[in-house]
Amino acid sequence: MGILFAQEQLPLNGSDTVTNMSRRLKKKRKSPDGITTNDLVFSAHQGTNDAIFPNILKLYVSLGSRVADVTYGRGVFWRNVPKNSYRLLASDIKTGVDSRCMPYESGSLDCVVFDPPYMHTPGGTAHVNHQNYENYYGNNSTLNGSEKKYHEAVLDLYFKTAHEARRVLRPEGIFVVKCGDEVCANQQRLTHVELINEFSQHGFVVEDLFVLLRNNRPGVSRVLRQVHARKNHSYFIVFRKSKVRRMAASKKEVEFSGRLEAVANR
Repeated sequence: MGILFAQEQLPLNGSDTVTNMSRRLKKKRKSPDGITTNDLVFSAHQGTNDAIFPNILKLYVSLGSRVADVTYGRGVFWRNVPKNSYRLLASDIKTGVDSRCMPYESGSLDCVVFDPPYMHTPGGTAHVNHQNYENYYGNNSTLNGSEKKYHEAVLDLYFKTAHEARRVLRPEGIFVVKCGDEVCANQQRLTHVELINEFSQHGFVVEDLFVLLRNNRPGVSRVLRQVHARKNHSYFIVFRKSKVRRMAASKKEVEFSGRLEAVANR
């Protein structure tokens, strides 16, 4: 027959026990802040530009900020943004403002929004909605300010606009870019990747990427055999102007590269 021993609790300070003392020594656990919800801004959205754009502003651009939309057009992005929420500077190429040469002082803007027609037009009716790219920037000719054509001219416009955006943005300012991938000369051109890689080398940090899925099903004028998946989505990329430009290569990287070259030449 086993014998049960009761644990003796030694009194402390006359009335406290070891157990009570240890309980008081434990810090009270703080309840986490916030509420449980799924009413959030998500990275993928099926719908239209004017539905997703206000959420991007909500996350990254404070109310009252000075925002230059240099491809304003008909103001589609701003349809669901309450008026006077931001100090909006609306312009585009038709109003005489070229995104590559903005009429703003250096460091004077909180945000720049850029949404050019981002596909070149090879001809025919398949890309009729993008004919304005040629009308605006002449990316199939040398009239666009560079020797580049087709997709390379599209990239050139983005790159030069980013350079100008960095000039007019304040430190930590936001650059919102709309873009889409395309197939050019039967080659996949992942524009959003090309932009991220280039901008990150010139003082921009990627903050977010939003995928916008079309409501309708895009078609083509003629098709014999489909080679690539038909793209039915586009992107909003949010960049932040870094206070310090990223160096092309650090001193250690250069030294390490030199050592590798020396080893290879032995």
